[in-house]
Amino acid sequence: MKLRKLPSKWSRLLIVAVVASLTLVIIACGGDATATPAPTAMPSTPRPTTAPTAMPATPRPTTAPTAMPATPRPTRAPTAMPTATPRPTAMPTAMPSTPRPTPVPTAAPRPTVVPTVPSAMSPVSPRLQVAIPTPSYQFTMQHPMNQINARIMPIYDHLVGHHPQTNEELPQLAEGWVMGPDGKTFTWALRQNVPFYRNAEPTNIMFTAKDAVHSFGIFAGVVSDRTLGIRPEFGGMVDATINNDHLVTLRLSQVALAMPFLLSDEWATGITSKDWWDLKGEDGYFADPIGNGPWSLIELKENQYVLHERVEDHWRITPRFHEAQFLFAPESATRLAMLLAGESHISAIPRDLHTQAEGRGMVIFKSTLPAVHTHIRYSFFKPDNYVNPETGEPAPGQTALGPTQGYDPNDPLRHVKVRQALNYAINYNEINNVFFRGEGFPLVDYFPPWREDFKDEWAPVPGPAGLTGAAGGWPYPYDPDRARELLVEAGYPDGFDTTLVAANSQSVIQEQAEIGEVVRAYWEAIGVRTKLEAVPVGDVLGMWSSRDRSNTSYLVSPSLDPICVAMSFSYYERGRTIWDHQEISDYYGACTQSTDLEERRELAQGLGDWWVSNHVSAPITWIFAFAAVNPNVVQDYQVNMLHMGPIRYHEFTVPVYN
Repeated sequence: MKLRKLPSKWSRLLIVAVVASLTLVIIACGGDATATPAPTAMPSTPRPTTAPTAMPATPRPTTAPTAMPATPRPTRAPTAMPTATPRPTAMPTAMPSTPRPTPVPTAAPRPTVVPTVPSAMSPVSPRLQVAIPTPSYQFTMQHPMNQINARIMPIYDHLVGHHPQTNEELPQLAEGWVMGPDGKTFTWALRQNVPFYRNAEPTNIMFTAKDAVHSFGIFAGVVSDRTLGIRPEFGGMVDATINNDHLVTLRLSQVALAMPFLLSDEWATGITSKDWWDLKGEDGYFADPIGNGPWSLIELKENQYVLHERVEDHWRITPRFHEAQFLFAPESATRLAMLLAGESHISAIPRDLHTQAEGRGMVIFKSTLPAVHTHIRYSFFKPDNYVNPETGEPAPGQTALGPTQGYDPNDPLRHVKVRQALNYAINYNEINNVFFRGEGFPLVDYFPPWREDFKDEWAPVPGPAGLTGAAGGWPYPYDPDRARELLVEAGYPDGFDTTLVAANSQSVIQEQAEIGEVVRAYWEAIGVRTKLEAVPVGDVLGMWSSRDRSNTSYLVSPSLDPICVAMSFSYYERGRTIWDHQEISDYYGACTQSTDLEERRELAQGLGDWWVSNHVSAPITWIFAFAAVNPNVVQDYQVNMLHMGPIRYHEFTVPVYN
């Protein structure tokens, strides 16, 4: 790991330069007529003065801490604690997208501002209990997790955050940042006087630049061999300069205009303490983690629950509930029963159970923005796994060398007309109506219709409202007769045998196994004999890494990522994907070299043209996330749940008060 510390004179000069750059960016952003309006922060409810009288916390371990005793809280101004991080001193300079005049998917209306509650009042239930599908990964650290599973550990803050309703990018542990003209260099101005918390108390360890650099090393895969999803932007190393304790410059191996997004609270990129890591070791950090977030871990009981306690007078926001407990329940019927019995206050349940929950007095909250898109990926392997032509070594994070075990030159899915036939066999409107009550929005994979690089010609088939293009059209028609003709043209007049893997236990789309059953029926109706396998969503990652299955499709639900980030999981040279299309690699290589916004838009549209015309996937629908809520305990939970479902932003969840 390369670290350089500048002399104090040059450090001061750099600070002046960065502040000047930040000021210029503020002026430029302030004159942009299309800039997003400043979000209205949800006012903080003062915490109760009375101790909780119900739901006592699980007793803490009896072992006393051996180091890092708590220190007095930093001196605080007498003003009220804000509930959302202020607008950045510098907005990111990368990839400002020009919004369409009218966003197409209708988001849930923004909730009214929550009233301030008198401090003498306490929540009806001091402990918030949330029932969710059992996560595939249950660790206390960020780096062995994916995006969804990281959310069960809100003990970590990130350099960048998001507004809980609008998803506007906001500073968190970084007060501001500047991207260099090369698109590879980012200078981060870090907050001062932010402690790490342990057992819901501030420690004497304060967040500084060395913690950011240590965390960069985790994300780059150079600090721990447990890292999942090593970010290729780092190139397997960390090149960072600690200018002073609160100013750090990071240089990446490739253009990464979305780096603020990747270091935000939508990813498993929370900040860990280098001092605590050095003192306790990696295993010790797992057993006794600390972070800058508004919750502290009390207990993680594998496959049962994780329990957190709020941090009083947290630097950013003090949660209204005293505790938050995530209860793991794999069966949707069990999560509904827990909600109705009062054993949970928020439950992730599929849409076919919403009516039953509402009939028993529960309330269904809808995410303020679309959460995920669900689609089917058709596997496509090259004959050999990637190796570096100069060194013979795999790319960082690649797990296999030599011939691709799953490669089969006779795989039917390699034939473009077969993939087209499978897409024509699916009745997208019917799936939307049956599983999502018609509330889904037509999908073109990885290209949300409200983004300026969307092309209307990609969606010519009328959608649920009879609209086409970005207004609401599908890419492919439902035409089983044409699908059968295409199979004949592809050389499969009698059909073929194939496998469809449906990823279940996902917090947002819990219906994927059932959707898989419907898709199997569609495909078998055109002569494609389909074996359905329903597996936990985390197991799909292992299937992709092993790369040993030919003639297999995967029903999964990726999140809304910038297109270059989305393809960073799918290019051939990464070696952990079931898409070995050269076109994806070519696009990813180009977008990691270009900083020209118009060129990047054209590159993205070229990828979209190829994607739709080659039927790389079967797009199902965009959907919103939902949460079933007990209104006797929870007054308000209207946030952007994204692909994580009702796991996130519970520091903003408003209780019912005594």
